[in-house]
Amino acid sequence: MNKMKNLDELWLTGEILALQGKHKEAATHYIKNNMIDKAVTLLTSLKKFNEANELIRKHGGKKGDGPLLDPVILIKQAEFERDSGNWKEAANLYQ
Repeated sequence: MNKMKNLDELWLTGEILALQGKHKEAATHYIKNNMIDKAVTLLTSLKKFNEANELIRKHGGKKGDGPLLDPVILIKQAEFERDSGNWKEAANLYQ
């Protein structure tokens, strides 16, 4: 129970930082407390796709020789580029 309470407090601290607009601090807090998925979700919601993918490269698993990239992030980035009128960038992400 104590471990769960600590986890809830760590999560809440990150959420409060994010709501206060302290996004970099929130992401750092999540990373420091091994909540990589929360940091990736935060960065993706802020349209910081490259930073989210870098985080996965640095802290995520690896397949073979290359880094494991999250296809969900790539799709969200492609949709954002498409909606912004950046057709070429969007098409390149779908490849």
